Amino acid sequence: MKRILTLLLALATPAAAHVTIAPPEVPANSYARLAFRVGHGCAGAATIAIEVALPEGITMARPMPKPGWEIAIETRPLPRPVSGGHGLVREAPSGIAWRGGPLPDAHYEEFVLLIRAPDMAGATLSFPVMQRCEGGAQHAWIELPTAEQSRPRSPAATLRLGAR
Repeated sequence: MKRILTLLLALATPAAAHVTIAPPEVPANSYARLAFRVGHGCAGAATIAIEVALPEGITMARPMPKPGWEIAIETRPLPRPVSGGHGLVREAPSGIAWRGGPLPDAHYEEFVLLIRAPDMAGATLSFPVMQRCEGGAQHAWIELPTAEQSRPRSPAATLRLGAR
């Protein structure tokens, strides 16, 4: 019985251990703190980088520093400037990466962003995440649900936008 339980838990772990966002829902057109939760490494290897791709509509994202990790921010030009807290915004973040650590496979961590959620109540935003680990191992959390596969093996992190 113990072997069966251990086997079932081992088989269930990958599906339950993907990168997630907390909270799973925030009000549209608001500032929100998002924590990208990383629950394990790559097949036993420690995590050394988390790279988050930001969806269109996010015009502001500020990563929280993490001791022992460096932060890199990629940007993209906006088709037209938008009003921001300190004037017109002409480019938006397209990706945030934390590199360093390492975060051992058996440990859990959160990588935090402050974002301005777009004014798209009812929408679900996808945040593909690349998890890089020691020894060259990596895991791409990038899959979206489809009609054929409602629960992907390597789902992208998602965020629902609720009413304000």
